Amino acid sequence: MPKKVLVVFALFALLITGGTSLSLADSQTEQLELNGKTLSTVTVNGKPYVLVNQVAQASGGDVHKNSNTFVIGSRLDYILKKGVIRVGTTGDYKPFTYFNPKTKEFEGYDIEAAKLMAADLGVKITFVKTSWPALMEDLHKNKFDIAVGGISRNTDRQKTAHLTHPYINDGKAPLIRQEDKEKYTSLGAIDQPDVTIGVNPGGTNQKFVDANITKAKVVVIENNLDIPNMVAEGKVDVMITDSIEAIYYASQDSRLYAALTDNTFTKSQKGYLMHRGDPVFQNWVNLWMEEMELNGEFDRLKEKWIYNKGEYKER
Repeated sequence: MPKKVLVVFALFALLITGGTSLSLADSQTEQLELNGKTLSTVTVNGKPYVLVNQVAQASGGDVHKNSNTFVIGSRLDYILKKGVIRVGTTGDYKPFTYFNPKTKEFEGYDIEAAKLMAADLGVKITFVKTSWPALMEDLHKNKFDIAVGGISRNTDRQKTAHLTHPYINDGKAPLIRQEDKEKYTSLGAIDQPDVTIGVNPGGTNQKFVDANITKAKVVVIENNLDIPNMVAEGKVDVMITDSIEAIYYASQDSRLYAALTDNTFTKSQKGYLMHRGDPVFQNWVNLWMEEMELNGEFDRLKEKWIYNKGEYKER
C-alpha cells in the first residue's frame, strides 16, 4: 500500500479513536496497544500510524466505506453481520452457569438468558470458556463479545470494562451444614480459629474472605463446584458466597443450609460484562434487559434455576 494512503488511513484511525485509551509502547518497537490488542504501526516523521481496519478489529467492530467516508461500526453491527455472538462464561457457578460434563454443554440461568439474547438478535451463539481469575484478561483479549454467569457489579471491574444494568440483587452469605444453623449466626461466629472456610480463587468471594476473615482457616479450592459438597461432607465448615448460590445449593441438598440470606454481609447486584467504549451495543443490551424484566422472563428464569420450581417455558 502506498505510504500516502497508509498515512490517510492512520490519521483517520487516530481521529476516530478520540477519547479511547491508547498506550504507546517503546517507539522503537513500532507497536501500539488498543483495548489489549497489539497493533502494527508505521513510523512517519517520528510518529506511529496504524491501519483503520486494525483499530476496528481491536474495538470489536468492523470498517466499511460509505460514500467517501470510512465508518467503524459498533460491535453490535459486527455481531449482526457475522451472524454469531460469542459469550464468555466460567461454567462453574450454579445456578447461573454450569458446564455439564455429560452433555458437554453449558446450562443455567444466564446460559438460558444468553440464548434468548441471541434469539432476539437473530444470530447464533457460541459459548467461550473462561475462568474467574482470567475473566477480565480474556475480555480485554477480545475472546468474547459479552460475559455472563453471575458476575457481580463493582467499581473495580468498571475501571477497565463496562457492566450492564443489574438483573438480580444479591449479597455475600454463608452456606453451612443444616446442623450448624444455630452456630454460625454472624460473621464473628464464623471467623473463629476452629472454623475452616472454603473459597474459590479470583472472584469476589475470595476478595470478601481476604478482607474480612482474620482468624478462621481459609482453604482455596480451585473448582467452585466442589465446595458445597465439601461443606456437606464436613471437609470445610463454611462457604461464603453469593446468597443466590447458597439458596440454590441448599435447595438441592438437605444437608446444607443457606444462612443470613435476608441479612447478607454485603449488598450487590449481578450484571453482564462488556467492553468499554461501545455505547451502541451497551444500550441495546440494557434495553433488552429492561424488556426481559417487563415481560417476566427474568422472573421465570429465577423460578426455574434458583428455586427449582418447574421448567422454564420457551417463548
